[in-house]
This record gives sequence, C-alpha cells and structure tokens, in this order.
Amino acid sequence: MKKTLRSWILKPHGLAMERCLELGLCRTIGVSNFSSKKIQRLLDFASVPPAVNQVEMHPMWRQSKLREVCGEHKIHVSAYSPLGGPGNSWGSTAVVEHPIIQAIALKHKATPAQVALKWGLSKGASVIVKSFNQERIRENMASFNLKLDDEDLIQIDNLEEWKIMRGDFLINQTTSPYRTLEDLWDYEI
Repeated sequence: MKKTLRSWILKPHGLAMERCLELGLCRTIGVSNFSSKKIQRLLDFASVPPAVNQVEMHPMWRQSKLREVCGEHKIHVSAYSPLGGPGNSWGSTAVVEHPIIQAIALKHKATPAQVALKWGLSKGASVIVKSFNQERIRENMASFNLKLDDEDLIQIDNLEEWKIMRGDFLINQTTSPYRTLEDLWDYEI
C-alpha cells in the first residue's frame, strides 16, 4: 500500500510539471530532497528527467550515493545549507566548527565557510548560501579561488556523516506515508 500511495502522489505531480514544460510555463523541471530511490522511481515514468535535485549537502552530509545516481542521469545537484545552516532555527554550526574543517581552513589561510563551500563546488554541485552581509558575501565568493588538495578532500570524506535537516516533522503514524526517518529517506540516512 505504501509504495502504491507514494507512486500515486509522485506521478501526477511529475506529469503536471511536464505539462507546464510543454506549455512553456517553465524552462526546466527540478526536484528537491529526492533520495536516489525517489529519483529512480521518478525516472521510471518521467519523459523529462529533472534538471536539478536540490538537497542538503555539506562536508558532514556528503550525499555520495545520490550524487552518483544524479550524475548517471545528468541531474545537477544543488546544495542547500552547504555550511550546515548556522543561524537558522533548524541549523547547526557543526560544519563550520568541526576541528577538521577549521584545521583545513587554517592551513590555507581561509575560513571554515570557504572550505565547506569549496568542498561542495569540488564535487560538481552548486552551493546556495544565504547572506545579506556584504563582507560575508565577498568571503563566500573567495571560496572559488581556494585550492583544496587531495589530503584535505580525504580528511573531509572521512568525517562522520550527520544530516542536520532530518524531516522529523514529516513523520507520523496516521496521515503521512512515512512512518520513520529511514522510510522517508529510503534508508539513505
């Protein structure tokens, strides 16, 4: 029943977006928070694959499997909260305060934010950073000039993974098709 219900929800929305594309109401179709399994289910019926999948992605939640699946289907990955969402009610400073990220920043005379952003860019993702502070915007832009070496990338790849925006509010036993976080994220959490 759960699989049927989820397919029933996914398919009409996907087909409606394809119709918007046909009518010229949009240029491309994108999705957000799709696991690799949800991407595969979408591709089972979609005549137009999504151009982008916007997901939480940062050095502590690297999305390796998802990036691989998206890459196979030429779906761009866009990282929201590439710094872990510090300053947001749901966010954390764990990424920018992680000792490994701070050590890499010190080594390159950069900021931890620049290290995290450059890591995301090095994985082929676009990174979405929210700031209204002009100095911080300039600092974030400087991440394009940062060069992380293989040792830096290996250290980041060995960090313990931690999804910050878990989606607990989407789980319930009565009205949600998802009963657990593992179920919501297709056991990719």
